[in-house]
Amino acid sequence: VPETSALCLYALRLLVQNYIMIEKESISSSELGDIGSTVTEIIFEKLGLSPSKKSACTALTRDRKVIEQACGLIEDMCQSDMIGVNISILTRAAVEPLAAIQEKRVAIDKDTSPIIASSLRSTQHLLLSHPDDGKADFTRALIQIALEILQESNELDAPSLDLLKCCVESSALPNEDGGLIASYTAAHGLWRAWAVVCAALPPGYGISCSITGIKSSLGDLEDVAKHVSALTALRAALQNASANDPGLFSIILQSVGFEILQLLRAYSVRILNGSGFDDNRVVVCTEAVRVNLMAFTYLSSAPTEEAKVIAFVSTLFSILIESVAFNGYPNHPSGKVGADEAIGRMSAQVFVHVLRSSPGVFKSTMLAIPPDSRSVLEASVRADMNGYKLQQGGKKKLSLKGFQR
Repeated sequence: VPETSALCLYALRLLVQNYIMIEKESISSSELGDIGSTVTEIIFEKLGLSPSKKSACTALTRDRKVIEQACGLIEDMCQSDMIGVNISILTRAAVEPLAAIQEKRVAIDKDTSPIIASSLRSTQHLLLSHPDDGKADFTRALIQIALEILQESNELDAPSLDLLKCCVESSALPNEDGGLIASYTAAHGLWRAWAVVCAALPPGYGISCSITGIKSSLGDLEDVAKHVSALTALRAALQNASANDPGLFSIILQSVGFEILQLLRAYSVRILNGSGFDDNRVVVCTEAVRVNLMAFTYLSSAPTEEAKVIAFVSTLFSILIESVAFNGYPNHPSGKVGADEAIGRMSAQVFVHVLRSSPGVFKSTMLAIPPDSRSVLEASVRADMNGYKLQQGGKKKLSLKGFQR
């Protein structure tokens, strides 16, 4: 019986998907609505939402293919606006499982996850076809559900993020609502959701609304798990927004510039520890360097006093010099426990980038660096410019004559 039922449900799905091409007399909207109600009871019984513990559907709920096709049929009905099924039937089928998750009447596990994922997709279809009247309230309710599921389980990230994206891109919500959602997701460490929200808002708006949450995640040195996701999300958002709002870097430097530099130093010279710290060292250093180089590009092109640019570069260089001294670089190992030559090479590449793009700033910065640190910097620059080949003979003094201001 379950196999036959699954085949029948599959046939009904084909009928719904091709409803516009068939004779309407073959099946009416009310008949499809009755089928939808019956299928909904099968799904609800699987979730434990049926009033009675056993029914005629009980045997069907044990079959994975039946549940899969039942969920698919509801999705198809929600997606098709041609079949004329009563919207209350579809709303109940799609939304009630999500409400049950929210109310803790259903737990997310391997058995319920496929159904919840299907419900998330179904509600997304319903939102897209929702009339303007009441759409804003429906959208807000779905956002709350999507965020709660994202906090509870990683298994449903994809459909939850798709629903969230659909919600925040809806014209039903003002930007102020989007800013509040961006702030909430940053404060709760939902960085993938935060990225989705920021992408749907005017460039830089979501970042500006989230400074407190960003600062908290980047500044909490005790929780290394936060650093990679927060820093990666921030770098990607800045990269996307900076073309339209380059002044955003001014806000970032003033608000979380210290925290980013602090992380760069903590990870490059390995002064933190904890689960996953060593695995994430290169990623955190890379993302921190990228953000700082974007900030340097902004400061160099903006009408900024050169003294401020030099002060920024000097601070960055002092950290990177420590990094080179600790990690070494190819063919010049430091011999220190935990050293990573890839991080040292990355640091050297920053020196060379500044040297080539702003020789005047580089020269002024060098004058402010103590002699011992300057020798570390010069050696790493020579190594990078020579392709990290083994040097023969004594050290050569770094010359800036070949570079133009």
